[in-house]
Amino acid sequence: MGATAFVMAEFLNIPYSEVALAAAVPAVLFYFSLFMQIDFFAGRNSMVGLKREEMPRVRDVFRDGWYFIFVIIVLVVLLLVMKRENWAPWIATGLLIVLNQLFSDKRWGWTELLAFIEGNGRVFVELVAILAGIGLLVGAFSLTGLTGTLTTELLYLAGGQPLLLILMGALTSFILGMGMTITACYIFLAVLLAPSLIQAGLDPLAVHMFIMYWGMVSFITPPVALAAFAAASVARANPIDTGLQAMKIGSIIYFVPCFFILNPSLVLQGEFLDFVLHFATALIGIVLVCAGLQGYIGRIGDLRRCGGFEWPVRAALILGGLLFAAPGGGLMPLSSFQMTAAAVALSLPALAVAWIYARRPAVA
Repeated sequence: MGATAFVMAEFLNIPYSEVALAAAVPAVLFYFSLFMQIDFFAGRNSMVGLKREEMPRVRDVFRDGWYFIFVIIVLVVLLLVMKRENWAPWIATGLLIVLNQLFSDKRWGWTELLAFIEGNGRVFVELVAILAGIGLLVGAFSLTGLTGTLTTELLYLAGGQPLLLILMGALTSFILGMGMTITACYIFLAVLLAPSLIQAGLDPLAVHMFIMYWGMVSFITPPVALAAFAAASVARANPIDTGLQAMKIGSIIYFVPCFFILNPSLVLQGEFLDFVLHFATALIGIVLVCAGLQGYIGRIGDLRRCGGFEWPVRAALILGGLLFAAPGGGLMPLSSFQMTAAAVALSLPALAVAWIYARRPAVA
């Protein structure tokens, strides 16, 4: 989240540590999904990793990069213990540069230092220009009273239906987030959209996380897909194909915001036991969704061996995984037990069919 976490803490008037902890759970789910997608893709395409003797030794890695861990510890202490949010990034960056010059064999020269200053200068100039434009828009909305008008109109169009308002909020965040940096996009949406969702009775922290996530979904979604197009230029690949692959691999990012806004236990708002239950079922659901998307599942194998049943099995795994991952209760019409029962009823027969076909000899 970077600087956005500090801005969110200011908007919500809560400690930075609370925002960081709440954001950790959706982040874990997202990165776990990426890992499983890549792992299943590798299994489907018979890709293998490095041999054990080619892997770097853990001892050597820690010996060469110990100061990175030390700087991270200092950063965490400054942020969470000493509450120096404004100074923590500067102190940590300066300490990292000093330790690199003292203990690393990859010391900077004047060329690297000038490149570092130039790169940061460009980032600051772009950010200042964008935030200045956002400030003018936000100021204009505030002076003319259009902020309250937009909130009232959204509530009116949704007709008091929170689920419809959530869908409208997701679409609005996606459109307004096109071509903007995450921080600028979040500030814009926090002023214009968040009040209407909060007035509908949704949890404030979950709402702000929701608009931030959906505001940056356009980074991997064509036709904008700024991050995917940047990756395509590096890989010399087709931009649209890269964007579609980014959507597929990062598909869980479209669902996780809906999960924690429907039931904020996944952003640590509520009972601890609810969080444990929903987090565990979310991990199971993500594995099933990734298996359905990639057509491969660990311990069973390639789903192409199911023949004509491949796509029904994959569809059942995706739907069952979503039911597993979606937390019951809250705004959901079904309880956690009912959601889990429906997920088992869909995914278990699909896994059984995949397992039966996996035991048969492969056809050339």
